[in-house]
Amino acid sequence: MAAYTPKNILITGAAGFIASHVANRLIRNYPDYKIVVLDKLDYCSNLKNLLPSKSSPNFKFVKGDIGSADLVNFLLITESIDTIMHFAAQTHVDNSFGNSFEFTKNNIYGTHVLLEACKVTGQIRRFIHVSTDEVYGETDEDAVVGNHEASQLLPTNPYSATKAGAEMLVMAYGRSYGLPVITTRGNNVYGPNQFPEKLIPKFILLAMQGKPLPIHGDGSNVRSYLYCEDVAEAFEVILHKGEVGHVYNIGTKKERRVIDVAKDICRLFSMDPEKSIKFVENRPFNDQRYFLDDQKLTILGWSEQTTWDEGLRKTMEWYINNPDWWGDVSGALLPHPRMLMMPGGIERHFDGSEEGKSASYVSNNTRMLVPPSKSIGSPRKHSLKFLIYGRTGWLGGLLGKICEKQGISFEYGRGRLEDRSSLLADIQNVKPTHVFNAAGVTGRPNVDWCESHKTETIRANVAGTLTLADVCREHGLLMMNFATGCIFEYDAAHPEGSGIGFKEEDKPNFIGSFYSKTKAMVEELLKEYDNVCTLRNLRLQD
Repeated sequence: MAAYTPKNILITGAAGFIASHVANRLIRNYPDYKIVVLDKLDYCSNLKNLLPSKSSPNFKFVKGDIGSADLVNFLLITESIDTIMHFAAQTHVDNSFGNSFEFTKNNIYGTHVLLEACKVTGQIRRFIHVSTDEVYGETDEDAVVGNHEASQLLPTNPYSATKAGAEMLVMAYGRSYGLPVITTRGNNVYGPNQFPEKLIPKFILLAMQGKPLPIHGDGSNVRSYLYCEDVAEAFEVILHKGEVGHVYNIGTKKERRVIDVAKDICRLFSMDPEKSIKFVENRPFNDQRYFLDDQKLTILGWSEQTTWDEGLRKTMEWYINNPDWWGDVSGALLPHPRMLMMPGGIERHFDGSEEGKSASYVSNNTRMLVPPSKSIGSPRKHSLKFLIYGRTGWLGGLLGKICEKQGISFEYGRGRLEDRSSLLADIQNVKPTHVFNAAGVTGRPNVDWCESHKTETIRANVAGTLTLADVCREHGLLMMNFATGCIFEYDAAHPEGSGIGFKEEDKPNFIGSFYSKTKAMVEELLKEYDNVCTLRNLRLQD
């Protein structure tokens, strides 16, 4: 089979561990390839993982979620993507026991969105789907031959079940729509940059602090470990030599018990294993062994290069030299960490800085936290207080319900937006940390009303909004202004059904209603207020 040469590659989840090593390798080795990386910067992603590629002319980073069909379609079309390497996924088994719906949303729905975009655009020449050895389920302890690519899939935990489900979608789109799909299933990977919820970086960081190494159960579970650079090379080989419609195991015959991994790390840090290893409660189900047959990939020319001792030493040295790479990871170092959805998160930047995001910003970020033993389900206490305008509207009412559910203090504004003195009174009485404007005239019962009531529409949508923005600016308050996408209409550059949407900086082009005119007008004027964040939405329905 002739070697495949891509032109424009989209790598999902590329700020994560494995994908960042693959992205950096391809950018370094193939300057003629354009590499677009997409990542929503979840808790286990870090832009610093992509620092080696930041200045490369063939590198482009896009922050976004694979679950957004509009974004995915837009990227495929505007970047002329011909190849997708799909790494983005929730991967930590412990988390899947407590947050299984997040795994379904990310791993199955996200993959489905990508596949549908490939079908619609019709331009993808390779779709490489990254799966896991865990889809095979537990391997018999006495088996001398590993699972081969045609072995039955028997997942045993929510994580592996969602990865198996995603594989079924990939297979179906390959067979039904002729998408050029390739699937990989890999053993455990370790090395620099890995978020320390995983065994090896967790043990290394704990050892650096002189703390015990917690082992689930009795530590007899067997795993196979591959060094990250060897795995990146495997994906390079599969990209260029892999055959469409095939599955490739990325594995090693060198197996290790978890307790032996802990002992090896103790040896590197001159720690006494008898005193430093602590046995803790096992996870709900812990497969005893995963064992792969990697002959198919070996035939393509790939082989493991890094010995266990060499790889473990390199990994240890990297964490010692980069102790603050991930910031505060104390929650991840617990024996049984959990990923809880929070109203905000930590966004890490290329320069290593971290930006805390409060609940007033829409964010999909997550944080590693210790669930309180007695307060699960109770409202969280916040230092936030929101002032919301638009109580009688659908969106304003919904904002109040969200605040109640999240335990965030809030009050609805009593003043009218066009009455400056009443807005000042609201701010003095409520003393908010943030102001939300969901008020305005949309028409009674519909936007046609605005055509015959233009003065009232201007007073509410333009004068009132600007007055609130100005009062907020005087008091150093951030104002979140809810706007509308009804200031745009399909045109030659954005044809209906194309998946090409309007961007934030595009100029409004719809003048078919007076309501839309006022919303576009006030948006333009609000650009002069640096304390205002405008959020456009499509038509909302209950």
